[in-house]
Amino acid sequence: MKKFVLFILILALGVGFAAGCQPDVPQSDANTKETPSPESPDANEPAEEAAPLHYEAAYLPDADYNGYGFRMVSPPNGTWNLITLEADVEEETGDILYDAIYRRNRLIEQKYNIVFNAVVLDSYDACTGRFQRSSKAGSDDFDLCMMIPQHAWPQALEGNVVPVNQLPHLDITQPWYIRAVNESVSIGGKHFFAYSDECLNLFEISYCILFNKGLTADLGLGNMYNLVKENKWTMDVFFDYARLAAADLDGDGAMTDADQYGILGMSATVYPPLWQGAGISIVGKDEDDYHVFAGDDEKVYNVLNKIYENMFGGKKIYFDGYFDKSSSFGNNSLQVAQNQFAANRGLFYADAVSLIPLLRAMETDFGILPVPKYDESQDKYYTSSKGWINCVSVSAGDLARTSVIMEALAVESKNHTLPAYIEIALRTKYSRDDESQEMLDIIEKGRILDLSFSLYGGIADKYCFAFVEKNGNFASFVDKNINAINKELDKANEMARSLE
Repeated sequence: MKKFVLFILILALGVGFAAGCQPDVPQSDANTKETPSPESPDANEPAEEAAPLHYEAAYLPDADYNGYGFRMVSPPNGTWNLITLEADVEEETGDILYDAIYRRNRLIEQKYNIVFNAVVLDSYDACTGRFQRSSKAGSDDFDLCMMIPQHAWPQALEGNVVPVNQLPHLDITQPWYIRAVNESVSIGGKHFFAYSDECLNLFEISYCILFNKGLTADLGLGNMYNLVKENKWTMDVFFDYARLAAADLDGDGAMTDADQYGILGMSATVYPPLWQGAGISIVGKDEDDYHVFAGDDEKVYNVLNKIYENMFGGKKIYFDGYFDKSSSFGNNSLQVAQNQFAANRGLFYADAVSLIPLLRAMETDFGILPVPKYDESQDKYYTSSKGWINCVSVSAGDLARTSVIMEALAVESKNHTLPAYIEIALRTKYSRDDESQEMLDIIEKGRILDLSFSLYGGIADKYCFAFVEKNGNFASFVDKNINAINKELDKANEMARSLE
């Protein structure tokens, strides 16, 4: 259990919030300008790769901050698989993404006469400790601090995080904020965080399904992309194809890592993304915007039962890189499924978008799909997402200045870093066909957040562990866990009320 919880925590490093709530500033469509740009140039010319639209926040003041050092605390890069945690880049090196970060920051520095000072600590725990100590001591030690969401959430409930209605220049109605995600992270009408395009890792930690084109052709499965476009990419199709792909290659009568699977991944990269892809949440909201348990809803049971019955109701179609024993694909359990997929041992591989670059040496072509719908009646494809949180401490100094720079980072990330990552780095450097580009658009536009998998990671852990233990009686599982879950949610709601 300890290993499982630690693993889930590592995978759940995520909700990169800039900060968010309805700001006390005028808001109108006239505040945003979108200027068409020329046709995108070749990807080999990174200096001009940026965005097809140019966005401006016309409501931001023309401020001069006299060379102020804007301090941004973050954990070291590499804290989690290939997500972007850098607050600043010192020089251009030819890397498309990091050069975009460099240009974004230099533009903001020049416009507001500031200097970005990146403070990189040795771990995410160190970032949380720095934030808590500074807030409690009333010390103005930094302007922004990045934390994992399970750490940032209790800091917010303890009153250590500045709500966004106190950050006067943030406007989360603008297109550089991810509205569907932000609607879920409020509590009692308060927003302590909001996702913007400054949080690139919100897209990087978005879950998708990769498919092996060679196996797809061998099995005669047709064009996977057409399934998505025709609204036929559903759980039933996903599991039917997975059963067709699973095969006992060595003929020993046992499914081991020497064999071929329909689905590869790990529990936390498979089960929560599947149930969220079906449009359900384990934690929801009541009429007053407080958090409530939603796991005993009939649709929730239907979705969980469908996942369970397909995974465990017949032949073994799924190899869990963390819990199933592997002797052939390395000792690092976090890389087993990736190695199996690269070796053509699975039709589908479920993981985060950030893992796609690690497959660039794979000889067999692969494609990218969103997580399947529950059925064809579902309105859209939903993407389970996470990210890291940039928080403002209640002990921070000039909140107006901080909010100006935060909003500028959000706007220029929309203009520079997000396009560099999606339009160029992923679409032209790592993805292998034009149709994957359309799938990435669907994945980006479908991002949602289930509170049980982000702010309350322990609740999703419980459900994942029910699958791992092959306990498919979810009604009994809920009866066993409901008191502990409600106690956790009630505590959060009361803490939020106390901040009124």
